[in-house]
Amino acid sequence: MSSTEPLAQSSFLYFTGQGSDKVYQVHLRPKDEGWVVDYGNGRRGGTLATGTKTSSPVGYEAALKIYQKVVKEKTGKGYTTDASGALYTASEFAGRRSGELPQLPTLIAETQLARYLDDPGWGLQEKADGENRMLVIEEGAVRGTNRRGLFVDIPQAWVATAALPAGRAVIAGEHVGDGFLAFDLLEAAGEDLRAQAFVERFQRLEAFATALPWMAVLPLETEASAKHRRAAELRAAHGEGFVLKALAAPFAAGRSNASLKFKFQQSATCEVLRVNAQRSVAVGLRDEAGVLVDLGNVTVPPNEALPAPGTLVEVRYLYRYAGGSFEQPVYRGQRPDMAAEDALLSQVTRIKDRSAVAEEERDDGSDVA
Repeated sequence: MSSTEPLAQSSFLYFTGQGSDKVYQVHLRPKDEGWVVDYGNGRRGGTLATGTKTSSPVGYEAALKIYQKVVKEKTGKGYTTDASGALYTASEFAGRRSGELPQLPTLIAETQLARYLDDPGWGLQEKADGENRMLVIEEGAVRGTNRRGLFVDIPQAWVATAALPAGRAVIAGEHVGDGFLAFDLLEAAGEDLRAQAFVERFQRLEAFATALPWMAVLPLETEASAKHRRAAELRAAHGEGFVLKALAAPFAAGRSNASLKFKFQQSATCEVLRVNAQRSVAVGLRDEAGVLVDLGNVTVPPNEALPAPGTLVEVRYLYRYAGGSFEQPVYRGQRPDMAAEDALLSQVTRIKDRSAVAEEERDDGSDVA
């Protein structure tokens, strides 16, 4: 029996040194009765040359070793997981389960906002436009995990801090660029804080973060007037949105009703169905029966590598036509931190029928010459 749970994985690596700007993708994925390791490489923004490291499907353990070897070889040659080219760690723990899972906020509609903004039992934090990350600091080392609880490589600057806090610490936040934006503290100095109220954990977080120059804390607003003001500021600045936190709630991993998110723009984690001409891909989501529903095409910017079919990507959109495609989709990048079961049609909540849209346009006068 395999000691590792079979899990599809992808790594997206970049090299920007010596006058080059290259990208390398490697994918571990199931095929037929086994597993294969496929790759793509080439100039960033260009068409990638693709191939496979396994001429035929092999067992999961064998494929995983091949996948890890390829990633290790490339990072050893200067490739990094950050599109900017910033150097990242190449931890032997990457891809292993950490035992730490994040709290995932539940999406709410705009009609529900007033209740929470006015309630003194709820606080507001910005929803940073990054990747969910939990950091585990222990025995002089810093390790990062993704939303699936797997260890991932992190910027070397985070690891190279001169003096790390003593004792085990676990911090929840967002990885944005080369920085870490913290919003919760689960353990500090070996003390488990999960049962404490969120507002108490946050106060501990503010003091904890002062020792780490690469860590910033997302401010927490608790007064009604301040929450309304900050929400308006984030909307005006075209921010991602905000998260509402129940101040008295303990921490619990998984989808939570004590943590609620409101997004100014809609987005969904989609599966790439096919690669089209003119640098676009078709994307889809699975319905309740598990059937992939085609939601149309989205253009991939020149500075982004074309994702292969089966890759998960984030797509921002205005709304979806009932029974149809996304309106005004915008490609937001690949999502190696998400799993195939996350690409569900139930994510899409802003749906309009074409007759209603036409009615709105007439009301706006947009069809008047």
